[in-house]
Amino acid sequence: MKALDGVFIRYVGRLFAMRFIGLLAFFVIILQMLDLLNRSEAIMAADGATTQSIFRYIALRAPQIASQFTPFAALLAIVVTLSGLNLSSEIVIMRAAGMSVHRVLAPVGIACLCVAVAHFVFHELVVVKASSRLAYWEANDFAVGLEEDSATRTNIRVTYEGEIVTAASAARTTNGVRLTDVVIYDLDEGGLVRSVTEAASALHDNEGWRLFNVREAAGATASAMERASRAWATALNPELLFALTLNPDRSSIPTIVRQIGQLRRDGADTQPATTSLLSRFSRPMSTLLMPLLGAIAGFGVSRQGNQLVRASVGASLGFVYFVAENLMLAVGKLGVVPPMLGAFFPFAIFLVVGFAILLTMES
Repeated sequence: MKALDGVFIRYVGRLFAMRFIGLLAFFVIILQMLDLLNRSEAIMAADGATTQSIFRYIALRAPQIASQFTPFAALLAIVVTLSGLNLSSEIVIMRAAGMSVHRVLAPVGIACLCVAVAHFVFHELVVVKASSRLAYWEANDFAVGLEEDSATRTNIRVTYEGEIVTAASAARTTNGVRLTDVVIYDLDEGGLVRSVTEAASALHDNEGWRLFNVREAAGATASAMERASRAWATALNPELLFALTLNPDRSSIPTIVRQIGQLRRDGADTQPATTSLLSRFSRPMSTLLMPLLGAIAGFGVSRQGNQLVRASVGASLGFVYFVAENLMLAVGKLGVVPPMLGAFFPFAIFLVVGFAILLTMES
């Protein structure tokens, strides 16, 4: 019996793996082509751009697409695999031989566990670095020969202690931290803009922040005043600035942990970063749910003529899960719900739904 189980696991696992790889490759190729249609003009507009720029963009963008669509490709691969086994009456034979629903799904579950682990490792080792490089390259208009500068942040927007601060870039230099193209909106107690300050640059050194080439106006009808420089009294220190502008989706897990610690020390909101940290585990884990949600496609009498309906229901359950997951992550990052709830609530709910489906089919 153990030898038979080994053959069965290899057979069904191989069917699932072939379909999963094919579907994932299909998604990556199609979506990469559509993305290139939208981005190729901007990429080739850079001085000295060649086809190498296109290949570099593909190398940086394709891992993101693959990581994003791995759970969905696993779901469709499960639906297709189980539907095929059911149409050929192989699942009926397995059930007639005394196999339970859980045992029939075991090979797919083992394969999904391997996919989930590989997805997590691939995202941490490949996708994170590729996303960071692509974002920096895109912020610099796809400049040819541009090397990534991890000490520089681009497209800064921070809200902290009654101020909204935007800047084109923030960089660590030998003289301190420098911001370029700075705009500061000072807010009153009601959240309305009290004054607007524009500066060509800002520098933080041992004496604090100083703005240069300043232009400021207080009130809607006030005329703008210009100064060569002035001090900027703000609670936003450089370390907090870099922590608030860190994008967790482009950072490693240790970096996010350090970011959360910095935010906690400065009394800033840690919920967005904590939710993003937890989502790094919940997203790969979603692949483990797919055998439960797609199982409905493989059980039932094929001659009843409702195989397409069962397959559609299985795929629809997976689609609803992805919508719920993204929705809860969004509200978690906004601080509407606790980070743990935002990251794992859809997983817990659909885990119960999946096991309920299995118990129903078993009985």
